[in-house]
Amino acid sequence: MIRTLYYFVLKQKYELLTCIFAIASLIVINCFKLSYIWSIIIVFISTFIIIYLRVRDKSFYFISLRRRKQKDEWIGSGDFNYSRNNDCFLISNSDSGYIFTKCLIWNDYTLSFKFKIIKHCIGIIVRAVNLSNYAMLQIDMRTNGIRPHLRINSGWKWWEANECKLNFTQTPSLDNWYQCHISCENKSLNIKLTSEDGKEEIFNRSWDIPMGSILFPLSNEDKSIRLDIPYSIILDYGTIGFRNHGDEAALVKEVLIKKI
Repeated sequence: MIRTLYYFVLKQKYELLTCIFAIASLIVINCFKLSYIWSIIIVFISTFIIIYLRVRDKSFYFISLRRRKQKDEWIGSGDFNYSRNNDCFLISNSDSGYIFTKCLIWNDYTLSFKFKIIKHCIGIIVRAVNLSNYAMLQIDMRTNGIRPHLRINSGWKWWEANECKLNFTQTPSLDNWYQCHISCENKSLNIKLTSEDGKEEIFNRSWDIPMGSILFPLSNEDKSIRLDIPYSIILDYGTIGFRNHGDEAALVKEVLIKKI
């Protein structure tokens, strides 16, 4: 609750200062009995400033995921819903995943959030151009590591944790909450996992999004002809999100996205 209030004040600080300025100005006008024209001018100036601050691009977003209505800021299919028992969101049974709609044109940013794996894994989407094109880092209890994925035109390419040297030396527990910190800068993704309070570091390594193109196999109905079709990897910008397919399930809360 305190963290939510802190980021609310930080996000709205200029709007709050504008309101304070308007109130103070009206008090001064009243004390010195100035013309009512000054009151009208102050109201117009304050309104203009607030409108400008509302439409300008934000440098960060904090989404607590503790209110059901916050789902309106995400798009996707499957189950990404508020869990009353856990006071956070549950992501499961979502083939495409869910992405946050307000950072679609961001390129370099940091992402942090708290999570608890309920079954198997949690997929963290970054650089999502849309629901068919993005990079995903899957924290997977089954393979004891992080499996990088690319989704290109709805096709999948992934690597096992040992191929990318992203194995865990200390396996996360299904009983505990953890913090995840991801830094997206150019093609490099740095992934850091800590305990929920941030005091114990569990994992800290990097993976680079591949450049160029990826070959996807295409065959006819009887599989007598097979072709490898190249698709370009264009993930220079895009928003964040989460994905768990089938019975994979995880809890998520306190998402913070900040521009670098």
